[in-house]
Amino acid sequence: MTTSQLPHGGEHFDVVIAGGGPVGLLLAAELRLHGVPVLVLEQGRPGDGEPRTLALHARTLETLDRRGLLADFVRAQESLPGLADHRRALDDGAARGHFAGLYRLGRHTGPRTEQPHGIALPHHVLRELLARRAGELGAVVRYGHEVTGLAQDEHGVTVHVRTPDGETTVRGGFLVGCDGGRSAVRKGAGIDFPGTGPSLVCRMGRGAIEVHGGGELPAGWRRTDSGWFMRMPDGRIAVSEWGVPEDLEGPATADELAGAIERVTGQRITLTDVDFVTRFTDSARQASRYRAGRVLLAGDAAHIHYPAGGQGANLGLQDAVNLGWKLAAECRGGAPAGLLDSYGAERHPVAARVLENTRAQVALMRPGPQVDALRALFLELMAMDEVNQYLSDIIHATGIRYEPAPGSHPLAGSFARDLPLTTASGPTRLAELLRRGRPLLVVFDGPGSEGSDAPAAAAGWADRVGIVRAAAEDPYAAALLVRPDGYLAWASDGPVDPGAVRAALTAWCGAEGGGAERTGTEAEEARAV
Repeated sequence: MTTSQLPHGGEHFDVVIAGGGPVGLLLAAELRLHGVPVLVLEQGRPGDGEPRTLALHARTLETLDRRGLLADFVRAQESLPGLADHRRALDDGAARGHFAGLYRLGRHTGPRTEQPHGIALPHHVLRELLARRAGELGAVVRYGHEVTGLAQDEHGVTVHVRTPDGETTVRGGFLVGCDGGRSAVRKGAGIDFPGTGPSLVCRMGRGAIEVHGGGELPAGWRRTDSGWFMRMPDGRIAVSEWGVPEDLEGPATADELAGAIERVTGQRITLTDVDFVTRFTDSARQASRYRAGRVLLAGDAAHIHYPAGGQGANLGLQDAVNLGWKLAAECRGGAPAGLLDSYGAERHPVAARVLENTRAQVALMRPGPQVDALRALFLELMAMDEVNQYLSDIIHATGIRYEPAPGSHPLAGSFARDLPLTTASGPTRLAELLRRGRPLLVVFDGPGSEGSDAPAAAAGWADRVGIVRAAAEDPYAAALLVRPDGYLAWASDGPVDPGAVRAALTAWCGAEGGGAERTGTEAEEARAV
């Protein structure tokens, strides 16, 4: 038994995270960027879990770029032949995605995003990449540790944990549930999980299919009078049928999957070499709130839905990046009032829209002549640039704009697009300047900023904020305050008012000089960009 598996009753961390999947691991990494002591408790072992493949869409890839992680993820996909071939097909001009199995997204419009094509990675590879990131930054991750209960007070949360050696407790200033749709943290915090129940069941697995009589079941999506059959680039097979059997609790079997394939395709088959089988439904539920005192939720613990369009992993990873810097500010002291609560205020509506669009996709996937007609109409609509772009923005999360304060600049709340910049240190990109995970104030050279003392006005926040004067060929404002998650907190068209700069920094980053104490090394890094 390794030291990391031993019970550690009486320990205290600023943040305890229940769940060591991609969302929990990315959140841990984001917190560690700010020096926050964090413990991740994962009930499974490294490598456990279904061999799923997760699609990472444009906004997630843009976010990974802002942490210097994108190249690692692309290399990981390129090392997997089947998925690398899939990406090359996209680069050759195929659709960038689908809506209800209608593969037309991105065909009729030029890309409005820095990352025009997504990537796909097996779940275990995604976990390995993020576990490495969290570990390099100093997060403590313990496998075989299941959160079974909690008790919170005004100072923190006592977390009850089942370990390989018995029961123990650990104390956290905050507890974040990233422990899936059946979240013990959500239940322990008394947070409701309303929504809609199942109308279909999907069985998924991987194996070799032999069609009796010499027929063929090709790769891709196939809609029939009984449901959907899918063969995916990574070899997985999925079959969706409307109507839900009474017993969904027992383990799914190869015979069950084979029977579903025969019913939906009308072909007699033999299924062999099956390495896993699972099932899921189109239940769509969302936590009524994302925070209860010192307990917060992210990922599937906060929302579940049918995986139409591959939005689930992206939604959870973006939860983590939105929450990480806000929770770190709360832990380190000096966070402005309401910053942590803005996590739920911003992310709850985003997930609600995902639940709505997945319900709509399920409706468009149903068998029957009426839905046939509706799908034909949708194909005509998707040929229109505006409709195609709208649906692409929904699926790829590129249409998100957080609600700004009244009177804000028109760009406030939108994602800050990347820009080539020239600073006193040389050429760089806006995305590269966000890699430390801190807010970034950029004052552009040019009309509206000549002689501006905005950088000097921001000096009192240099322990928490990157401050840069830069030149750019096409700046979209005279000055920007970019949040660590890449969204714009504030912008000015100029002239840049030092008072407005100070007000924006106070609203988003706390009082001047109000940051927590840092080590000498941290303070030196804070001054360097």
